[in-house]
Amino acid sequence: MSEASSVVLAGSSKQTALRLLRRRSFSAGYLAQVIDLVVREVVRSQFDEPDEREAALVHQRLTRYAANGRPGSAELARAMLDVKHALDLVRHGHYRASAVPESGLDTAVSAEQLLELVAEVGRDRVLAAQGGALVALAEDEEASTVYRPVSAAQAKALRQAARSAKEEAIRLHEGAVEVLSPHVRMADWSKDDGYGVAVDVVRGEVSVQWWPAAVPESLALWEQGGIRQLCVALLSARFTVSEGDQRTPHAVTLCI
Repeated sequence: MSEASSVVLAGSSKQTALRLLRRRSFSAGYLAQVIDLVVREVVRSQFDEPDEREAALVHQRLTRYAANGRPGSAELARAMLDVKHALDLVRHGHYRASAVPESGLDTAVSAEQLLELVAEVGRDRVLAAQGGALVALAEDEEASTVYRPVSAAQAKALRQAARSAKEEAIRLHEGAVEVLSPHVRMADWSKDDGYGVAVDVVRGEVSVQWWPAAVPESLALWEQGGIRQLCVALLSARFTVSEGDQRTPHAVTLCI
């Protein structure tokens, strides 16, 4: 049996559908209890997961609940349709996730991860595309993510690349902080008055800028106080430093 066909069989399973439904978040919180109650009415032991026959019986009872106008029935009906939509669309074992517009490295997601995401996002924001791909629209409709089917080997390579990029970002961040922290006040995000120098890593570049926290007058320390120039001097000894662009006029960008 091929990898793709095994996913199709799993995707048609009432067990999979029930598992997705139970992971769903509801605005009517009691719906999770309704589902759990129906499951406990069907399954003999509270410690056992429903088998395929039991899951099918649970599905029948929930379908009747959703159709009978009971509290939360409309939301439950929508959730069940969203789960069916997810099972209909996700037909492969592994997918490559690409942000549109492009943002960072592509990542790999498994069929199980994508099923849960599609079921939660809903039918209105996930569309089928060519070649078995899916397009998930962001809430602001200005960005989206494209999920393209890939082989297990390709998914493994994507995960390795993402892991290497994360390790490199950590190394860059730690290196910049190591250079700066003995000489300048570093930002403390946990404090309302935790102003200071903030270090961030985005797509292989280290950005160093001033974080004023709740003390806007501290910005004077960055420019007039000479901290910005000190950061440039300290970092230039270890990194290639370029000044920030017009969008971040008070930033120093380190291109490694």
